[in-house]
Amino acid sequence: MNKQSKHPYWVVDFLMEKRFRVQRHLLIWLYLIYTEVLCHQADDVYTGNIDEYRLIGKIMLFMAMVYFNMYVLVPKQLYKDKYLSYLISIAITIIGSLLLFDVTFGYFFNQYKLPNVPPTTLLDSLDSINMVGVGVLSSTSIKLLQKWKLNASRIYDLEKSALQVELRELKNQINPHFLFNMLNNVNVLTLKNPQKASLVVLKLSEFLRYQLYETSKHHVSLASEILFLEDFFALENIRRDDFYYSICNQIPDELMESKLPPNLFLIFVENAVKHSSDPDWPSSVELKFFQNENKLEFQCINTKPKDPAYFSTNGLGLTNVTRRLKLIYGDDYNLIINDQVNKFEIKLSIPL
Repeated sequence: MNKQSKHPYWVVDFLMEKRFRVQRHLLIWLYLIYTEVLCHQADDVYTGNIDEYRLIGKIMLFMAMVYFNMYVLVPKQLYKDKYLSYLISIAITIIGSLLLFDVTFGYFFNQYKLPNVPPTTLLDSLDSINMVGVGVLSSTSIKLLQKWKLNASRIYDLEKSALQVELRELKNQINPHFLFNMLNNVNVLTLKNPQKASLVVLKLSEFLRYQLYETSKHHVSLASEILFLEDFFALENIRRDDFYYSICNQIPDELMESKLPPNLFLIFVENAVKHSSDPDWPSSVELKFFQNENKLEFQCINTKPKDPAYFSTNGLGLTNVTRRLKLIYGDDYNLIINDQVNKFEIKLSIPL
């Protein structure tokens, strides 16, 4: 199966990979030798072996033009977007070299020319120009493909590096946002209930351990993320007696070790807990995890306070996590925010 999938790309690899460089040069040599021998007149034009010398000389001239194009004209003109200059230079190189060769060869060896041999015509020169033109065009195409691949690889590396930097920055913004809320809770409890504050500090140390050792990884297991959210709710229960929560996990056991970015759900849960708080009524948050074909479906539903003044959907957390989802999954995710009268619902779908 793998061999079949790679088969269509072997031509591209041959033209662009460095390991095939010698083979590419041999192929150009073979083409020029074959076409020149094929087009070489069978009838003798000169006495002795001069015809063979002329054939070898032309082949060497053709190769010189190909290499001059590949290593001088293309890098110094075509790569620098000097298209008109390149076209003029390549035309002068091909036509001028062929005319110079014919004139020079005729000057030195014309005395050895057999009688009754017709002079070289314009059609003969055009055949030579077409022949070397194909070789030069092929070498130009290969160099442009190689340059395109190099640029594409550099752009990919730069984009990947930029995305990694941006993801690190977003994650660094998310973690302090969470810790700030927890430390603020400890500050409040220190005055009201020192014993509970001590328990919160103990739980918070567990959170710091997770933040230090787990969130520094590129991926964590789904099981560890759900366990982390359970600890988060337990910590919130210590702080608030009128807070209720539930986690409905319908993910099969074999998928619980699926990998995903750390703290992917924390911001949704943190915002749900924060904005569900009502000074006059109990509040609750409900989480659901389930599988839908090859997607992980996550739902977060929280109650809303009776007084709208206590509720706000604005915040740095949701903005950051939305941006983070876009960077990680591109268009392969779906986020729905449903703001109703008495509840606020988040639906997130990501690939497993």
